[in-house]
Amino acid sequence: MKPCNTSRPAQDAGLSDAARTCLALALVLVSSHVLNTSIFPAVAEGLPAAREVSTYGGVAFSVFLAVAAYRKPSLLRERFWSIVCLGATAVAAASLYGGISGQYTPMLAMGSPFGGIGGAWVSVLVGVSLAQRGPKQAALAVPAAFVMQYAANAAIDALCKPSIEASIALYAVTLAAACLLARSDAHAVMKTMRDANAPEVLNVTSPSSYLPFSHLIFVSIMLFNVVCGYSLASSAAALPLGSAALSCLPVAAVLVATMLRRSPSLDTSYRAAVLCIIAGLLAAPFALPLCYDAMGRQAHDILLSAGSDLFSMLAYCIVAAVGYRNKLGAVFVASTVLAAQWLGIGIGAPIAQAAAAAAQIVPSTPLWTTAALAFVFIAYNYVTLRNFGFDRAIESVLPAHVDENAGGENSTENGLASEVEPSRNQSADAGGEANKPEAANPATTAQPAIDPIDEACLSIACACNLTNRETDVLRLLARGRTSPFIQEKLVLSRNTVKTHVRHIYTKLDVHSHQELISKVEKQKAGLE
Repeated sequence: MKPCNTSRPAQDAGLSDAARTCLALALVLVSSHVLNTSIFPAVAEGLPAAREVSTYGGVAFSVFLAVAAYRKPSLLRERFWSIVCLGATAVAAASLYGGISGQYTPMLAMGSPFGGIGGAWVSVLVGVSLAQRGPKQAALAVPAAFVMQYAANAAIDALCKPSIEASIALYAVTLAAACLLARSDAHAVMKTMRDANAPEVLNVTSPSSYLPFSHLIFVSIMLFNVVCGYSLASSAAALPLGSAALSCLPVAAVLVATMLRRSPSLDTSYRAAVLCIIAGLLAAPFALPLCYDAMGRQAHDILLSAGSDLFSMLAYCIVAAVGYRNKLGAVFVASTVLAAQWLGIGIGAPIAQAAAAAAQIVPSTPLWTTAALAFVFIAYNYVTLRNFGFDRAIESVLPAHVDENAGGENSTENGLASEVEPSRNQSADAGGEANKPEAANPATTAQPAIDPIDEACLSIACACNLTNRETDVLRLLARGRTSPFIQEKLVLSRNTVKTHVRHIYTKLDVHSHQELISKVEKQKAGLE
């Protein structure tokens, strides 16, 4: 009989999950296209700042999600927030429809931020779903979703040309469908996060597991989207069908390369996106009235659109890679990347609008603004990112170490007390034994056994010049303890424990809690 092949169902299930995530991402992209090309232009007639109001509403909610994921994961209950945000999307759709049909500005002002909140939540869910798939499946799912989006957008724009009512309905339905497809993955991740310590706590002993808000990855995403927001606001309308087809060629090339198992690295994808954006900015003068040229304008729009899509693909792949390496940080990184994207767009679009308004007085203002933006963008990539690598930065992210002994703290409390202060406890024991008659005979006195972990920690502490307090912290870290337990056991503040951990990691030349435990285990094995 042939052995039963149990890997095939698992593989099929993985492909099914990847297809579900891919479809969810494609629906989010289609909803964004409908919003930017059909709904916002209609809304702008009654409320010109509607796009910015929606964008900043999404930024605020994304920041809330990121802070909650880092400090208080108990707030992240997928079912509750999905219901709330789908309700917000419905309110946004009804308000926008009423405001557009009745030219009633207050309804437009109410609907815009609700739309941003709903879109932000669904985008985070899709990001977490991609993190569950991992970088390999995401490398195929992300470009496939973008190609699907191109096809859907072409069909909508060329065949249907929907009315504003149909556009609003399509926007709401695509977001709701994406939410339903992605929520199961996010539900599982958020439940795991609620059961574990908050990342703010885990970050003390696992500093390589979470990227800070100021990390160059997030800064690069924000600056890139400043340029994208500027170009989006500068374009009067969506790309014609032929130009859109040309702009999708780089994305299609990435998809084909991935299918041929030649997927480009994150750094290569970033460089390709940068080159497209720089070329588009250099062609910007041809899009301005001062030196307008139809072919130059077309090249400008195609290059910026291609660069924007390549970088959006990169951002989703970053979320997948970082979230996969540390599942407890998936919601945080998805929310922070989204906040950086939308904040950049929210900064770039008003710059373009201000430049266009100033052009009424000084016609060359948009030209100089574009030149200044291009200079800042090129300088940042040449100077700040000269020695930075996205692949290398992501490889440095390690899974957060969770205290597996947290449930047994009471049963081992006395033992750990002796681990922390062995010298004082041993002295006290010796003094107590001296009062007993049998303690007078050395031959009958039993020598206390030295814990192998303690012995290994003492050996490492001597070799690495740890202080007494750092040695105490090392003993607890070697047993898998996390920050709250160390704070309580040694009566130290969180910042003090964090400082000790940082010094220990530096002196031992380790970058994670698991590396430290492995180092102690190796030392213990060498002493046996």
